[in-house]
Amino acid sequence: MELTTPTKLEFYDQMLKLQSKAILVHYFKGDDGRKALILDNTIFHPQGGGQPSDTGFICVTDSNLRFCVQDVRSKDGVVFHYGVAEDSSMENELEQGKGKEVILQVDESRRRLNSRLHSAGHLLDVCMRNVGFGHLEPGKGYHFPDGPFVEYKGTVPLNELQNKQREIEIEVNALISKGGKVYATVLPYREAAELCGGSLPDYIHPVSGGYKAYFWTTFVSNTGNDWKSHGNSESDSFHLLTVALFSHPVQGSNPRIIKLGDNPGCPCGGTHVSDVSEILSMKVSQIRTKKGMTKVFYTIGT
Repeated sequence: MELTTPTKLEFYDQMLKLQSKAILVHYFKGDDGRKALILDNTIFHPQGGGQPSDTGFICVTDSNLRFCVQDVRSKDGVVFHYGVAEDSSMENELEQGKGKEVILQVDESRRRLNSRLHSAGHLLDVCMRNVGFGHLEPGKGYHFPDGPFVEYKGTVPLNELQNKQREIEIEVNALISKGGKVYATVLPYREAAELCGGSLPDYIHPVSGGYKAYFWTTFVSNTGNDWKSHGNSESDSFHLLTVALFSHPVQGSNPRIIKLGDNPGCPCGGTHVSDVSEILSMKVSQIRTKKGMTKVFYTIGT
């Protein structure tokens, strides 16, 4: 099935919005047997950039039909809402429902946890610079509840690991206690670079469309065939392992920038807290250095 019209991502501009309306574009059953809804716009965040997908419900207006959203993915700019109808006998209504209005409801507790974990990962980047690790370049991030981490290109001397682990944890909790407003904005390349401290990562090109091919080539060259172990396909592994990028996050010369308080911004397509203080607390559970990379594991308070 080919779809050429990208899904409008409402969460890009309204990260705290948990309910909205959309128009049903298509309902179909994939080759894997899963059923999905495609809408003209969505507040559901698809899995990617190290962040899990949202879950929730999609209801047809003026109908008792409710579709349980269990997984959300994005491919070529089109968002697929995978799930099942609560009443399977009403699936025919979805099949014939093109053009109908639907109401979207995102699971609030899951979105909030995912946003806190993602913001914590970016705050960790800030702390790494503050404690003297500015030479470490942020790489892939995993902001899932089961063992979140950020991996950096570069190493830390083994005799410094324990002290630096404590230093990072003290610094990050000081920033959380201080708080600071968080906002997202889409900017032209030059303005985005200024907001991010003067430069942007190499995978974001000033020329529209250049970033994704560059990043994928770089990722495969660094991991060899190992990327295949991270997903069922090239698309899956791209979603799982990119940090601050999804299939939709930064489009060429107009990247979306997230700014945490007074700290430099960074490119990101995910959802975040409205204030740094909402992370509550953070523990740096472990730092590993191996093969030229440093991986920092963390947890957040409840």
